[in-house]
Amino acid sequence: MIELLTPQEMSRADALAMEKGPHDGAGLMDRAGAAVADAVLARFAGAAGFDILCGPGNNGGDGYVVADLLRERGLDTKVWRLAMPRQGSDCEAVAARCHAECAPLEDYRPLPGRIAVDALFGAGLSKPVGGAAARVLGSLAETGVRVVAVDLPSGVSGATGQVLGIAAPAALTVTFFRRKPGHLLYPGRALCGETLVADIGIDARVLDEIAPRCFVNDPALWRAEWPVMEPDLHKYRRGHVGVFSGGPMATGAARLSARAAARIGAGAVTLLSPGAALAVNAMHLTSIMLRRVEEERELLEFHEERRPKAYVLGRVSALAS
Repeated sequence: MIELLTPQEMSRADALAMEKGPHDGAGLMDRAGAAVADAVLARFAGAAGFDILCGPGNNGGDGYVVADLLRERGLDTKVWRLAMPRQGSDCEAVAARCHAECAPLEDYRPLPGRIAVDALFGAGLSKPVGGAAARVLGSLAETGVRVVAVDLPSGVSGATGQVLGIAAPAALTVTFFRRKPGHLLYPGRALCGETLVADIGIDARVLDEIAPRCFVNDPALWRAEWPVMEPDLHKYRRGHVGVFSGGPMATGAARLSARAAARIGAGAVTLLSPGAALAVNAMHLTSIMLRRVEEERELLEFHEERRPKAYVLGRVSALAS
């Protein structure tokens, strides 16, 4: 699940899923709400109560499902509604069958010990949060009440991770099918807390039509292109790197670079050090070779002997003198 979907691509995935079946919009909403409720119960079953903050769109519809499922389990659950669901929407359909107590969002006050389920706005938010929603998100952030975000913390752009007006940090974020860029780009990443990707029945084959172009940097992307070394390959055939060190007070960056070269696969690494820094470098190196290089002649000799494939040169070292 390394594909990242923009909000527009996720909307396309939902539409394709409803078109191909077996779930319609309300069915996907039921599965999304059930996934959030399961995650909440797995982590916060002992909470004093649950406040479900619902917006008028699909994100709010997921929240109504969560509220009903928690209420059915005998838990103290209350819906705080920003606005009535849009007429004719899937949100309206699921809200009509939700039996949890409802109240206006503007009357909500965070209480210690209770969990706030943030189902106000999803990843597709495109304008700054304002009004009662902004005041509630601000109070959540100030009081530190634990928040479970549905899809993405309200106020965070699913496309960029930027905060649109205000957002409350979540302890847990439950998203669906695939993550969005906003889950991984800061500051959104820091606001999501633990991020759980839930399967709600969308067939992965819809990705063939969507053709996403954004991915998590994962070995699955590039492992096939990574060179496989022969077991009897000599170290110098794997590549030799020469790294220039500065003087006694400027050796750290060179050693870090040398270790990095060895870690990514260089067969041999030699730190080229001025004489005054030899002892300092020798104290910190084991597998990295060390060689004195102060004059042009010494560098040319090293190059002729070892034929390194690459050099790392930072600040002008003692060679300049």
